[in-house]
Amino acid sequence: MNMKRSLICFFVLLIVSTTIAQEQSFLILGDIHYDRMEDHDLTWLSEKPDDLRQIKEYTQITKDIWPAFSSHLRHKVLQYDPAVKAVVQLGDLSEGLAGSEKKADQMARAVVEAVEAVNMPVPWIIIKGNHDITGPGASEAFNNHYIPLFQRQLKRNDITSSGYAHHIGENLFVAFDPWDKSEDVLDQLDKNLSSTDARFKFLMVHVPVIPINERCWYLYRDEPGKRKRLLEIIAKNKAVVLTAHLHLYSVVRRETDHGPVVQLSFNSVVRDLNRKTRDKVYTRFGWNLATDHPEWEPATLNKRILLLDEESRYVTFFKQQELPGYGLITTNSDEEEIFLEYYAGVNNVPYERMCISDLLK
Repeated sequence: MNMKRSLICFFVLLIVSTTIAQEQSFLILGDIHYDRMEDHDLTWLSEKPDDLRQIKEYTQITKDIWPAFSSHLRHKVLQYDPAVKAVVQLGDLSEGLAGSEKKADQMARAVVEAVEAVNMPVPWIIIKGNHDITGPGASEAFNNHYIPLFQRQLKRNDITSSGYAHHIGENLFVAFDPWDKSEDVLDQLDKNLSSTDARFKFLMVHVPVIPINERCWYLYRDEPGKRKRLLEIIAKNKAVVLTAHLHLYSVVRRETDHGPVVQLSFNSVVRDLNRKTRDKVYTRFGWNLATDHPEWEPATLNKRILLLDEESRYVTFFKQQELPGYGLITTNSDEEEIFLEYYAGVNNVPYERMCISDLLK
């Protein structure tokens, strides 16, 4: 009888451990804009009052918010179930605009040190954002300091650029550099996404591929041929797009001739650690996104109204709001499911939980 009970316990534990192994989680961060005033050439900034205003704001956020926010993130990674396997950061890790080659190098080193100081028990998967390469010497500093950071975090010396692919279990993460002007950049993206049998594929790109607000900032907006090809590559590979840039939390589903494209947008510029929600939530996609903000570039309002109206023909699900925080994506290869939990600030209770795999059907 004892032998029988032992065998039963063994098989129960085997089943439980197998089920657990099928689930993996990933913490997702949007823009952070880590910044310190000493990393800027103030003489250079004196002629850029709007940039200086933003820098003063971000340096204060870094000083007052980042220590508590990053500590919360580390704790979440340590205690979350299913286990978190990586932290995905979607660009604009830094504020940029250092103002000189010397200061840009100093800023990049400071940002790398800040990432490593968090002492995450899992690797960071980081992509390029526009602020990370803005200002004199910024692109060179990115290559000199960020690329080695990617190599150390992922234990891969073969990563030599900001466009790369990385496997974790049944999950494939493909970093796409929208500032790469190579003629074959989309061919390389297609190769990175299609030359694998990973069950779950994620395209990481800082600039959205689907517009989500009045600014209509999205990749290849003025190059319709390239955009059509990009959407085709994403759809045929059933890749979930992870993006940032607009400082918004958003989920959108867009139809294409090759299947749906699902895009998740994240914002991690946290100003209030305890904030839980926002009154205004957009669930209707169309020209209303532009007309609700007529003060922004009124000269282009009519053009953007037409653009959003045309895009609305293909959008079948939409949610957008200004709610800073972070996401946790969990994949289950046994059930073929992807779930998203989104957290506002440092709240321990998720703002919402969504089945993303349902949107891919």
